[in-house]
Amino acid sequence: SLARRMVSPGKGEFMSKKQTEFFTGLGMTVQKNNAYGVVHGFELNATIVPMNTASPLQLHFSCYTTDEQKRNVEAALRAAKIKFCNFRFTPYGLLLGLNDFTFGKLLKRLPALVESVADTLRANEALGAEFCPVCGRALDPETAQKCALENATITMDAECKNNINALINEENKDFENAPNNYLKGFVGALIGGLAGAAIAVLLYLVGFVSSLSALVSVVLGAFLYQKFQGKPNKGMICIVAATTLACMVISIFGVYIVAAGIAAAEEGLSMTAFEAFRICMRDAEFSRLFYADLALVLLFSAIGIGWEIFTLIKKIKRQKPIQ
Repeated sequence: SLARRMVSPGKGEFMSKKQTEFFTGLGMTVQKNNAYGVVHGFELNATIVPMNTASPLQLHFSCYTTDEQKRNVEAALRAAKIKFCNFRFTPYGLLLGLNDFTFGKLLKRLPALVESVADTLRANEALGAEFCPVCGRALDPETAQKCALENATITMDAECKNNINALINEENKDFENAPNNYLKGFVGALIGGLAGAAIAVLLYLVGFVSSLSALVSVVLGAFLYQKFQGKPNKGMICIVAATTLACMVISIFGVYIVAAGIAAAEEGLSMTAFEAFRICMRDAEFSRLFYADLALVLLFSAIGIGWEIFTLIKKIKRQKPIQ
C-alpha cells in the first residue's frame, strides 16, 4: 500500500547541544529530533534515532531520479564503500542510515560524507531542491508545498500532494469497506494459539517457562489471521491476543491434568485424569506448584503478547493524508 512506501526515518529523541550546533552549522533548522534545510542544493532531513543501534542517524536527500539514475547512484555509493552506511531510495529521494563507533566520530566525517553524496546525486543528474521529487517538474514558489511525512519535511508540487492524498483516501476507504471476516480470522488465530501452546508444553516438560511460546503464538496467529482473510485491524489484535492467552493458560491446565492422570494410573487408581486433577489440587504442594506455574505463564505471556501487540499496532496503522 502507499502507506508502506512513505518516508519513514523512524522516531528519535531531542538532539543534544553538540548535534544541534552541528546541523545548524550546515544551515539547517532543528526542531526536537529533526533537522531540516537545503544543503549542497538538496533538501535534506536529518533524524536522530538512538534506539536504532544499526543506524542512529538517518539522512534523507529529496531528489527526483529515473530508475536508471537510481541504479547508477546505488552503484556509485556501493563503490564508495562508505563505512557504517546503508541506503535505499524512497518515493521522494535517497535515505541513508549512518553509524560509527561514537556519534562524535560520525559528526566529524559527516560534512564530507554529505557533500560526497550530494556530488554523487548531481553527477548522475538527480534533480535537487528546485524540482518536485515526485514528478520532477520545476517547483513553482507560489504553489509548492512543504509537506510533513512522519519525521521528514518534503517540498513537492501541489498537484502531486493532491494525487497522493487521493490515493491514501481511496486506500483507507477500501480498507474500511472491506469485510472484517472475524470468524475466518479467528480460525487462523486459533491455529497460531495451538502452535504456541504446543511449544509451551514442550518447553515446560524440559523445565522452562518463557515468553517465546506466546510470541510464536501471536506472530503466527496474526499472520494466519490475515491469510484466512481476516482484516488487520484492532479487532485482529484483540482476537489474537485473547486466543493466545487462552491457549497458554489451557496448556498449563493440560500439563497438570495429564500429570495427575499419569500419577493416578501409576497408583493403580481407576479414575479420569480430570478426577485425578481435582483430587491432587487438594494437596497443598501440588496446588502451590500449579498456581505458581500458571502465574509464570500469565506473566511471560503478557510480556510476549504486549511486545507483539506494540509491533502489530505500528504495522496496521493507516496512513493519514499528508499536510
